[in-house]
Amino acid sequence: MKEVQLLWVHNSRLEPGTLVKNHTHDYFHLIDVTAGEMAFRLGEKAFALHAGDLVLVQRGMVHGFSNERGEVLCFREVKFTVQGQTWPRLLQDASGAVIRDPFVRKLVDQMTAEYDRNRTLKEEAALAALKTLVLYLTADQRSLDRQEPGVIDTAGYNKLSRRVIDYLCIHYGENLSLDDISAGVGVTKNYLCNAFKLNTKITIIDCLNMIRIRKAAEQIVYSDLPLTQIAQMCGYVSVSHFNRVFMRYVGMPPGQCRRTYAYDVAGEDSRIHGAFIGSVLAGKSITPDLIREIEDHK
Repeated sequence: MKEVQLLWVHNSRLEPGTLVKNHTHDYFHLIDVTAGEMAFRLGEKAFALHAGDLVLVQRGMVHGFSNERGEVLCFREVKFTVQGQTWPRLLQDASGAVIRDPFVRKLVDQMTAEYDRNRTLKEEAALAALKTLVLYLTADQRSLDRQEPGVIDTAGYNKLSRRVIDYLCIHYGENLSLDDISAGVGVTKNYLCNAFKLNTKITIIDCLNMIRIRKAAEQIVYSDLPLTQIAQMCGYVSVSHFNRVFMRYVGMPPGQCRRTYAYDVAGEDSRIHGAFIGSVLAGKSITPDLIREIEDHK
């Protein structure tokens, strides 16, 4: 993880009535309150941080804090940078929420102890703890990224949309309803449908059909399974419904797709096929641009 660089580890304090005005950084800022209460502002949100609470501020986020109590506010700060595109995206999900995790605090303990005691190789030891912290905070999201790398590219989507797509990738073979999906991700149906469409520009049902047909096309091209069995495996109770949806996305019926593309060479130029089947043959994820192209030609 050469992308992670430690900039600052420090024990800080804020006297009663003191304010740190709203500001931004071009680095990540982890704040760990050890005594007192911090009135914290992050963007348009305002909340209190108490002893034992941590918050990770993403780079570029407006934030500020103050001590509005009659006692000294003590907190620890860890400032660091993360280069590239992948790690900052993964850390985005851990940013902004109050963290109450003993393991995270233990890692911050280790980093500050290295500097407080001025140990030999303190920079190297503190950096190792920081890298562990980054890996720990991104564990869930890294797991989601790993589950279905070839279905839909979710890099540009928010956390809720990625949760929905992950759920659909796992349960696409089941007889799903919107109620099932909303219960599965823990968000009310109306809010979920509106938020998902706003972020991805497609409905949840369209996304589910896209995942199902992608999986069906892979089976049709690369296996000898009967078409009726493939339809059932991909969540379609009615074969006629499966045929209609397949035709809408691929541009031809399932049987013709098998005759045309069975055991085709992966990686062949997708322009000689349709956009959808081309992504299957090339082993590429369904990108937002491809989704727009598919929706325009449905």
